[in-house]
Amino acid sequence: IGYDVLVVCPGIQLDFDRTPGLPETLGKNNVSTNYEYELAPKTWEFIRGMTKGTAVFTMPGGPIKCAGAPQKIAYLASDYWREQGVLKDIDVHLVLPTPGMFGVKEFSDVLDQVVARYGINVHFNSEMTSIDGDARKLVITDHANDEATTELEFDMVHATPHQSAPDWIKSSPLSTGDANGYVDVDKHTHQHVRYPNIFSLGDAGSTPNSKTGAAVRKQAPVVTENVKAVLASQTPGAQYKGYASCPLTTSRHKMLLAEFDYSGEAAPSIPLINTKKERRDMWYLKKYGLPFLYWNFMLKGRA
Repeated sequence: IGYDVLVVCPGIQLDFDRTPGLPETLGKNNVSTNYEYELAPKTWEFIRGMTKGTAVFTMPGGPIKCAGAPQKIAYLASDYWREQGVLKDIDVHLVLPTPGMFGVKEFSDVLDQVVARYGINVHFNSEMTSIDGDARKLVITDHANDEATTELEFDMVHATPHQSAPDWIKSSPLSTGDANGYVDVDKHTHQHVRYPNIFSLGDAGSTPNSKTGAAVRKQAPVVTENVKAVLASQTPGAQYKGYASCPLTTSRHKMLLAEFDYSGEAAPSIPLINTKKERRDMWYLKKYGLPFLYWNFMLKGRA
């Protein structure tokens, strides 16, 4: 099939096998992930079954879709355990590859308060590098401390897998050529850096924004305008500024709406409301407003 312009947006793949022991134990030994549709109910089952012991929530290094999800499930679980009166008997660990809670200071400061409220032990600059489900042990590697390792016994784990472009993208000329293999595009125009009639948007693109639905919502009009420009033999002029948002549910009744862009600064879009703090009305937005927007407007190209 020939084409005048090609738009590539296949999404990304979950690389569970990049963490030794993880594929073998998923769905059993109290190890689960919300990144697999079938396993999300298992996560809830394991959370409800916890009354004491050690719970670990992990996030891998490298770009992942919805980078707030590894934190959100930790907060939702901790809030549930608090309501059940058992949080004091559960040692909660959050393993993050980043040096702080969030890349934007205003939101990071709020999340510092959240983890303090729940008594969560945060391992910064660290990753879970292996897991033995049968033995109920995992290894945490501290990348900021000469790759020092810590073995941790656990009673429950929510694991977020490494993620990358689909293998067929990684092995194609479109790839960046590194381990993640995303489609190599300009971060503003989404035009491929070597093939001017190819564009990419969404999770599979190499743009350094957070991989969220909100980002795609802002990228799509840019790609549309730039495809029209190429078809008219013009230079693409529409620019994506890196906008993304991460609705961080910090409890079963509150949410922090983190909006930001390439500047590394907060980029709030809702007027007259201070979204730089936990809010109940933002939780209602997450539970009711965003699903309605997604199904009725975003997927239909109306928003």
